[in-house]
Amino acid sequence: MQWGLYVHIPFCPYKCAYCDFVAVRAGSRVTGWFVPYLQALRGEAQYLRARTSVPPTTVFYGGGTPTALPASSLRALHEDLVRLWDLPVDAEVTVECNPGTVGADDLRLLRSGGVNRLSIGLQAWQDPLLEGVGRHHSRQDFLSAFGAARDAGFSTIGVDLMYGLPGQSLSDVCESVRAVCDLRPEHISLYGLQVESGTPLDAWLRRGQIALPGEDVEASMYGTARRMLLQAGYDHYEISNFALPGHQCRHNRLYWENASYLGLGIGAASHWGGERWKNTSRLALYCRTTQEGNEAWVEEREVPDAERARAEGAFLGLRLLEGVDLAAYRSRYGVELEARCPAEVERFIAQGLLVRAEGHLRLTEAGLLLSNQVFAAFV
Repeated sequence: MQWGLYVHIPFCPYKCAYCDFVAVRAGSRVTGWFVPYLQALRGEAQYLRARTSVPPTTVFYGGGTPTALPASSLRALHEDLVRLWDLPVDAEVTVECNPGTVGADDLRLLRSGGVNRLSIGLQAWQDPLLEGVGRHHSRQDFLSAFGAARDAGFSTIGVDLMYGLPGQSLSDVCESVRAVCDLRPEHISLYGLQVESGTPLDAWLRRGQIALPGEDVEASMYGTARRMLLQAGYDHYEISNFALPGHQCRHNRLYWENASYLGLGIGAASHWGGERWKNTSRLALYCRTTQEGNEAWVEEREVPDAERARAEGAFLGLRLLEGVDLAAYRSRYGVELEARCPAEVERFIAQGLLVRAEGHLRLTEAGLLLSNQVFAAFV
C-alpha cells in the first residue's frame, strides 16, 4: 500500500491577493502559536498512527508557507514524524517555500534533516506582475533561494509558475518559462490564475481596478508554455505539471490516482478507508482538541457512495496525461469507466477531446484546454 502524509503549516508572512487557502498571517501575535500548533500536529499524528502499521511513502509540508517556521522547528517536527511512522529512507519529502522566507543555513538544516524535495513559488519572472498580485518577493529573491537550495544539496527542486495574471502578456509567460527552463529545475508547475470569491483579487476585479487577459489569451499562454516545456525536455504528465524524467511528484500523483492520504493540521483533508474528512480551519480549536484525542478537530466527514468513488476515479485519473487505465479502473470499481456516460464519451472522442489508446482513455491536446467540460460529464 502506498499512501501520502500531508502536513499543513498555515503561517505565512503575507497573504497573496488571489489566495483562499487556510493561512494565518505571521506576526508578533501569531508567532506565539508556533509551539502549540506544532504540539497539536504531533498530537494528531499520534492519534492517526493507530490507523495503519504501513508507513507513508511521501510526506508533503504545504501551507501557508512552511518556511515561515524556524527551520529548526520544522526539522524537529519532521524528525518526530519519521520516528513515529518509521518513514522509509526512500520516501519523498517535500517542503514548499516562498522566496525571501528561507536562507542558506535554513536550507542546509532542512536538507540534512531528511527533506529531499523543495517546491519554490516563483509565479512570474517580472517583478511588476508579482507586485500586482501581492507577492512580496522579487525575481532576485527567487534566484537567491534557488541557488542556495542547490548549494544545500537539493537535487530535486520544483518551481511554480502562473499564467492569466492581471497585466500579464503572452511574451511575459514565454520569458518566465524560458528563464526557469534555463535554471533546469527538475519539476515545473504551470497554473492558471483562479479568482476565488472573497479574495482581494476578486474585489479588485469586480470594482474594475484590474483586468485579466481573457480566455483566448490564457489558452494561448497555456498552449505556448506547454510547447516550450516539451521542447526543453520536460514530460507533461498532469494538466498543470511537468517534470524531467524520473522527477514526477510522487505525492501529488497519489491524489490523481485517488489513493489514500492523511492530512495533519488546520484545513487539511484526508482520504482513508473509503472515508473522507476535513479538519477545522480554526487555529485555537485545533490546538485545544488535538490534545484531547476525541476528533473534535474534524469539521466535515463523509463516506462517498460507490457512484461518487467511481466519478472521482474518472475525473482525477483523466488529469494525468497518460489517462485512465481502463482495465485497472474496471478491476478497482467493478464497472467500465465509460458506463457512466457512454454518449458523452463518444461525443468527446468525435470532437477530438478524448482518445482511446493502448488500453487507456485520455485527454487529447485539445482536450487539455477544455478539461473541465470533460470532467463535468463524469460527476
